[in-house]
Amino acid sequence: MKKYIVIIPAIVILLFTGFRCGGSSSDSDTTVVSLSFERIDSAGLDPFKVTVTVRTNNTPVTGAVLERTVPKGTVSAITDNGDGTYSFTVIPAETGEYPVTVSYNGSSVTRTALVLLSVHSDWGQPMAVPGNYVNTEGYEDGVTISPDGEYLFVQYGPHYFSGILLSLLHCGGLLTNAPCNTHVWTNCTKGPVSSPERPGFFSGRFRNGTLLHNSNLYQLSEGTFPFFAPVTMFYGFKRQEDGTFAEPFYIAFQDENDAIINPFGMSFRMNSDGTATMVFSMDDSSQQSPTVSGVAAGTVDSKYDVYTVTITPGQNTIPGKYIPGASSWISNRSTPFNAVLIDFGSTGTDGNHGTQGNPHLYYLADGTVNSIWTDDEYDGDDTITDNDDDYKKISVYVLSGSFPSGTWTKVVLPSPVNTGAEEIQPFFNGTALYFTRDTNIFMSSFSGEKTTAGYGNTSNWGTPVQILGKDSSTHIGSIIAVGEPTLCTYRGEEYLYFVYAVIRDNTDPSGLPDLNMQAGFIRRK
Repeated sequence: MKKYIVIIPAIVILLFTGFRCGGSSSDSDTTVVSLSFERIDSAGLDPFKVTVTVRTNNTPVTGAVLERTVPKGTVSAITDNGDGTYSFTVIPAETGEYPVTVSYNGSSVTRTALVLLSVHSDWGQPMAVPGNYVNTEGYEDGVTISPDGEYLFVQYGPHYFSGILLSLLHCGGLLTNAPCNTHVWTNCTKGPVSSPERPGFFSGRFRNGTLLHNSNLYQLSEGTFPFFAPVTMFYGFKRQEDGTFAEPFYIAFQDENDAIINPFGMSFRMNSDGTATMVFSMDDSSQQSPTVSGVAAGTVDSKYDVYTVTITPGQNTIPGKYIPGASSWISNRSTPFNAVLIDFGSTGTDGNHGTQGNPHLYYLADGTVNSIWTDDEYDGDDTITDNDDDYKKISVYVLSGSFPSGTWTKVVLPSPVNTGAEEIQPFFNGTALYFTRDTNIFMSSFSGEKTTAGYGNTSNWGTPVQILGKDSSTHIGSIIAVGEPTLCTYRGEEYLYFVYAVIRDNTDPSGLPDLNMQAGFIRRK
């Protein structure tokens, strides 16, 4: 960490408002306290300036004595600017979450700034998504913002994310092995499982805070599911006037109340009738592959494929239902099944056999679908011949014909996007590709034709620049990963939403940190 700070005022201000009724002169007086945050570009960790605006009955309040709580960092004195605004600066000592609470006359508002190791100069102050609904002590991942900025989506599970890491790295993938057989991360729930935050959550695989390690769908009784299988559902939230998101609703497959078959990597096109076209990826074990790479048809799980379904934002959606099959580990689709496979072809694992993750739907100004961008975070199956030319790379499937049944032509992106590192989680907006590389967020500009030839031309891609950078330290509170970039334009301003991982605890005997996955955002200057 650099010790010297050179302060260069930034431009962007993020505005949040909190209020509650109260008054000093009459019961009808209403005081509103709002906060804005301004990142100050620095040679080290970026300080941030907090500006407080106080208004009573919409009239600026001067000379107010504010109550302030900022538990981290070095905090300056409050300056009264004489116009109903007040300001102070927070200088951080380490990366992490920096909650700021300001109260006056019965009105109080809390917002949480995020201090990352690095932030590109084009962007303002990173913030945690505010309010009481999106971020919880459970697992929030797969953050997606609708193109109009009105709805935010997260993949949620009432469990410890680090249970996945523990199982893979220390237990050989099996719950029966120590320490997974007794560890809280793999045996206990974490986070809400009911209203108001997560109404309707499927509860067939846990009881009274305990994960049952069962499956109704796969006909496995309690304690017989051998792997740590996360319990997750996708939830959407509607933007509120104060900048928070609330009014939760879910998008989930009905799978005998298991919450085990899940969509992930969602993206959306908003339609004129109030619906939205959604694309997503999932591993549907009920679907077997056609003949691929010399393997007999119907003998290999089709793995991760891309599907589409139409939803109405704000309403619960069941894209399809599953019922138990003839024996354990077999499931069947019931009819009708609303989700539709987007058929990219069936050439080994580079077709519809398991390499399409985190799909992003890119469409033109008139709504015409141009392409779908995918990644491949999954290595090939040992039972088939797998040339796997897109493993840990980003690809684009360009559409010819109508969506979704037209012909798709695949292009594995050239350098400088794909470099041999892990490039995943693409978001393409027509002029730039945002993606995750080594759990940092990067952007590569694009200046070519939106065709297979254009996307495949190295000269059309700019050298990737880092937008948001993680920390590498292991102190409690450190933000050690950022990813899942997704963008929107809301009221003329461009916002980038993302997932971040903060260390909740670092004392586990396994040596692994307890990570809390959360949703954050940042606004372009």
